[in-house]
Amino acid sequence: MRLFLSKNIPAYMRDYIDYSVEFLGLNRLRGEVHITLHRNNLEEEAYGLCWGNRREAEVQIASRQFGRPLSREEKLKTISHELTHALQYMKGQLVGADVDQWVSQWRGTDMTYTPEEESSMPWELEAVHFEREIYDSYFESRINKGKA
Repeated sequence: MRLFLSKNIPAYMRDYIDYSVEFLGLNRLRGEVHITLHRNNLEEEAYGLCWGNRREAEVQIASRQFGRPLSREEKLKTISHELTHALQYMKGQLVGADVDQWVSQWRGTDMTYTPEEESSMPWELEAVHFEREIYDSYFESRINKGKA
């Protein structure tokens, strides 16, 4: 897998991205992942966004939400959350939503939902799980190596 990072991504985020990619096994897949850090808000005030297919994924990370800067922890957890979605797209588990109909395909099954229900969809629950697991594992590994 080839990883492309925007030039404004700081070193601490680059290290965390590398760790997350390896943790998730994205590095064992073919394709490309592009990650961009936005200096301001994303559409709909999202922390992050991801879309993709089996060959590539695009990840965007916000620096601000509702005018306030996101914390380092919020940005790092967002990275692992959105990289989980990149993995889901590239493995064909998640097939892009028809945003007009709010339909996505998850592991071969069409799932219709409303924006209010999106956080309870299985691909979101999995991403929330991994954002926490990767974040905790990353800092535990750094503490054990004396780098925290």
